[in-house]
Amino acid sequence: MLAMLKKKTDHFAILAHEQKIRVMHLTIRPAQQDDAAVVPEIMLQAMEDIIFRFIQKEDKKEAIRFLTDLFQQTENLYSHENTFVAVDPEGNVMGSLTGYDGDHFIALRQPILELMQKQYANDLIPEPETVGQEFYIDSVAVSTAARGQGLGTELLKHAIKHAKNQGFKQIGLLVDLDNPNAKKLYERLGFTLGNKMPFVGGEYYHMYIQFV
Repeated sequence: MLAMLKKKTDHFAILAHEQKIRVMHLTIRPAQQDDAAVVPEIMLQAMEDIIFRFIQKEDKKEAIRFLTDLFQQTENLYSHENTFVAVDPEGNVMGSLTGYDGDHFIALRQPILELMQKQYANDLIPEPETVGQEFYIDSVAVSTAARGQGLGTELLKHAIKHAKNQGFKQIGLLVDLDNPNAKKLYERLGFTLGNKMPFVGGEYYHMYIQFV
């Protein structure tokens, strides 16, 4: 889901290619480990309710700390390895998109479950967000300073292009049943409405684009 469209969005294992594209006055590039000073706070806007469930408290500072720990590491859903960022000409991160190969979901989720149990005594095992066989978009988030400029849409377009270039047959995401604006946005980008899926107490539609 888009941060500005609220709730748990729609994760990825990105190849660290150096391709960069211009989005208006912004550049989209693979995230780096030192982006951890900014990206987790932006990511939280798209998944606040979910992360609060993971850490079992409504504490933004602790939620950012949780995401920062995972972002700095490798081989997990929220790693910098699995994230694209949009930066302005001065190098400020204005938005992020995280996603991965859905076939690797269980393995990438395991470090998150271990951190939840170790740090927060939380034995919750969330439902899978993807059934695999797709490039799955986990979260798209835009900073407040970049809202209303179409950056979320451009990040999604970049992810679609990335998935095609990497040979995926499909790209998918989840959208909250109570978020018709997000659903309309995804439909405009070519996503098709799929099955309903439960996730951490909510109900979502799986939406996808199949590549010919």
